[in-house]
Amino acid sequence: MGAMLTGQAGAETWTPTREQPVFMLSRFLRARYGRPLRRVMLDLGRTCPNRDGKFGFGGCIYCDVAGSGTGAAPRQPLAAQWQEGVARVRRLHPEGPAAIAYVQSYSNTYPDLLPLRDALDFLAGFRDAAPIVSVGTRPDCFSEDAADLLACQRERFDAVWVEFGLETADDRVQEVIQRYDTLENFFTACRRAKERGLGVVCHTIAGLPGEREDGLRKQVDAAAEAQVDGIKFHQLMVLRRTKLEVMWKRGELSLLSPEQYVTRVADALELLPAHVVVHRLVAEAPPAEYLAPAGWPRKNAVHAAIEAELRRRSSLQGRHAPGEHVSGGRGA
Repeated sequence: MGAMLTGQAGAETWTPTREQPVFMLSRFLRARYGRPLRRVMLDLGRTCPNRDGKFGFGGCIYCDVAGSGTGAAPRQPLAAQWQEGVARVRRLHPEGPAAIAYVQSYSNTYPDLLPLRDALDFLAGFRDAAPIVSVGTRPDCFSEDAADLLACQRERFDAVWVEFGLETADDRVQEVIQRYDTLENFFTACRRAKERGLGVVCHTIAGLPGEREDGLRKQVDAAAEAQVDGIKFHQLMVLRRTKLEVMWKRGELSLLSPEQYVTRVADALELLPAHVVVHRLVAEAPPAEYLAPAGWPRKNAVHAAIEAELRRRSSLQGRHAPGEHVSGGRGA
């Protein structure tokens, strides 16, 4: 089955092959813009209900003080962040579309929408450089008003994406990681976004404490049920200044090896519908912030190992997805 490039990307199709068994974002963007676009990460200085006391303090156990983002705000105003980021990508692509404006840190639709509205007004003036805008938030922070605000941006940008942390499909694990969201909230948020024509990208994590071995496959099942357009795969990492750092120093964590991670992601990709764009296969963190697991290869090597594992199996993204008819084998 050919995979449609969803959202505003046009009617091009992609079919998984042995050489390209995963529908990567770079392939999606090349079909639309003739080249990949680089993310410009932006920090609006927001917070989340796990930090301001609504549910808890200190964030989820794996989230650092920068809210798993840039940490730029309030050190840098938005205009300065944008100018610095777009100057960097313009060195690679002086002409034409160059960037995805990614409003990344914390939950950007919480506790109010004014900073996000102002940021979107600002970014609309740079559509030629950044034709896509993507906004990260928690599912339980994505109100009808937030969905309406993003839907209004569809006339300003080629595509508008909202990125939801799924992280686990097990509400019991939500408690363990002190996240206090629910799978039902994820489905509700995705429905609100899809009803308004927004692109939906979900984030998954493999290897969370308390997660069963099939946890990543369950997350992909949930993502498929929610009809997401894109997905990011992450391994559990221990970063400085997190609750997870304390657990790791106490010897309370069992972290995945690269080989285990490659196997779990390959298993999950076989269940992922072929039209879903894979935005990331593995996470990285700045060396100064990273603690564990030690000895992991670089991102490109893990990416290559995952695709090699699919080839070893003579398999492809979507091979075992319900309702899909993706052919595999050596001749694919």
